[in-house]
Amino acid sequence: MLRLKSINELPQEEDGFRILIDEFWPDGLSQEEAKVDLWLKEIRPPTELDEWLEEDPIYFENIEAKGRAELQRKKTLIKVIRDTEKEKGTVTFLYSTIKSIRELPV
Repeated sequence: MLRLKSINELPQEEDGFRILIDEFWPDGLSQEEAKVDLWLKEIRPPTELDEWLEEDPIYFENIEAKGRAELQRKKTLIKVIRDTEKEKGTVTFLYSTIKSIRELPV
């Protein structure tokens, strides 16, 4: 199972394997507090999506499709995530900004 939650929410056992998907480490949060198993900033959608969302949110569906296409080009990373999901049962993607949740095409 793939899940998505804020890094600011308390870690829970049912999170399984926790992957931070932000480009930068969240301010004021230690690695111990975050309980992040893997920081995979490469899986984050392209920065251009931030700008497009701010300029015209009406085109979100097109932006989401572009994000999906970008992720498809990262098949190796996706394979690692899927293999981890099979092994651990649950993988939780962690984000620190509201944009990250809107951008991630899960």
